[in-house]
Amino acid sequence: MAKRRAACIGAAWALTAGGCTTLAGLDDSYHLAEGAGGASGGLPSASATGGAGAGGGEVVVPTDVALIDDMEDGNGAIAEAGGRAGYWHSYNDGTGTQTPPVYTDEMPVEFIPEALTPPRGQSTMAMHTFGSGFTEWGAGVRFALNRPDMAPLAYDASEYAGIVFWARLGDAGAATTMKIHISDKVSDPAGGLCDESGADEANQCFDHWSYTARLGTAWAAVVIPFVELAREGWGAEPTAQAIDLAGLYAIGFQFAQGEDFDVYIDDIGFYR
Repeated sequence: MAKRRAACIGAAWALTAGGCTTLAGLDDSYHLAEGAGGASGGLPSASATGGAGAGGGEVVVPTDVALIDDMEDGNGAIAEAGGRAGYWHSYNDGTGTQTPPVYTDEMPVEFIPEALTPPRGQSTMAMHTFGSGFTEWGAGVRFALNRPDMAPLAYDASEYAGIVFWARLGDAGAATTMKIHISDKVSDPAGGLCDESGADEANQCFDHWSYTARLGTAWAAVVIPFVELAREGWGAEPTAQAIDLAGLYAIGFQFAQGEDFDVYIDDIGFYR
């Protein structure tokens, strides 16, 4: 089962589209007063009034943040800063419908930000994806961290403690959880340590480091410390204790099969 899932996810993961900024360079909405969410463990709350997750206690939104993308430029590329370069794109198992759809030669639809009505503070645009009907492993969106050309390169994020972004549901009836994936040298084929084909069942790729966030209808920050990331354990090097921050490749947001999903994602960055 894990072998088949890895092969399917791997095929989708491989289909990709072609200086740091602190708080002052980001939207004013990064301030805690705009709403806080997340927790140091388990499923972070996505409550606009703050919340406690599995670890208990209210989480403070980081202030020392290096911008990955604030979407305000209206294109599908992340901000070219701090050595980062990549594009947002959709991916799925091919059994349902997703908007924006997967980019193909037959359907060359770019994944670009959507205007927010009303704006979220100073933020006027965000990434938005929705879909349903997926029956194999699901769907998601992601971006590479260091892919200036066709070949993905490792990105060194060892100076950071985690990632932070803002999110909300577009439809109150949509799935209220979302899995955030981060690939590193252990789980990404580009790292050269795992078997992309899946033939070597003990050394499979795509068992990415992940964290499950809880979503709500109000905008809220999701704060994910790298130390809280975990793998399912079916992939290569199952005993790896922590993500290899010196060799990251991509960040993705995934929804399981059988779920109707509808989510907005905004102002994502690394925090120290």
